[in-house]
Amino acid sequence: MISFLKVRIKSKRKKRITVLRVVIFLLLIIPGLFVYGFGVAVVENTKVDRLIEEFKQRAGDEYIEETLDFSGTTQVRRYYEVSRETSYELNDTRSVFYDSSKLYLGQKGDIFVAQDSPFPNVPVIHQFISYYFGGHAAINNGNNRFVEATGFPDDDETLLGIILQPGNEPNDYSTTVNLSSTNYWLNPKYRTPEDEAYPYFGPNYRKDFVGLRVKDITSDQIDSAVDFATSKVDLSLYNFTFFLDLKYKYYCTDLVSRAYQDVMVDPEDQRDYSRALNDDRFITSVNDMILSRETYMIFYVEVVDGIMNIYHLEDI
Repeated sequence: MISFLKVRIKSKRKKRITVLRVVIFLLLIIPGLFVYGFGVAVVENTKVDRLIEEFKQRAGDEYIEETLDFSGTTQVRRYYEVSRETSYELNDTRSVFYDSSKLYLGQKGDIFVAQDSPFPNVPVIHQFISYYFGGHAAINNGNNRFVEATGFPDDDETLLGIILQPGNEPNDYSTTVNLSSTNYWLNPKYRTPEDEAYPYFGPNYRKDFVGLRVKDITSDQIDSAVDFATSKVDLSLYNFTFFLDLKYKYYCTDLVSRAYQDVMVDPEDQRDYSRALNDDRFITSVNDMILSRETYMIFYVEVVDGIMNIYHLEDI
């Protein structure tokens, strides 16, 4: 009996020691992962800043200035031409503009990304999302509109309800992949003064954003990537669990990268964590797509002192 009790006591001690070791491991690993993640974010943001600055420097100081009228609202633009130098820039002879008047940016398959989150009025959350993940990504459908995943539930919807919905069943949630009604990225009337983000972004969609293209991709591949994204419109739900990429749900950058994965990666090698436009094979962030070895920058837009500065690859 005594020996039996000793065995039980030893067993309990071993369990306590095991639990203690697990707790200590978690206490050490979680801060370690945070520090590692922060370090990666710092490196990526530094690289993106450098890439943008190098792109701007290729344009020089010369620009063409125009003042445009949008139904009574004027917008001053400065167009800076960036020379095409690499083989993939020269091989794709398409303009980066939708129209010859250069009113709208974007051709079919072009990827638009913004680093700033859509919540500038929410301290800490805004900075966290902007620095680690980026604010938005969308793919041009070729008709001056964008296929995109957005996550703004209606007042009668809950995040928990959307998260628990598997995504492959009929539902009435509003947070599905959608097709924009317009090309809003350069719209000087996107926001009204009543908009909560107006003090930060002004009347514009964002203060700055980037355009990307996939290197040496065929027109058939572009068509198929856009078709993949379009097939999710009004069907696939927004994925609010970013760390868990799901088969039937998408967040904005995830939708774009998986649309291109569908045409760039063999079916047996495709994953929910996209293996295209995402070199780290984990959560696809805005910076991941900008820095990907498979993409290149075609324009950079920034608003400075109310002037829309557009740095773009030259027409050839």
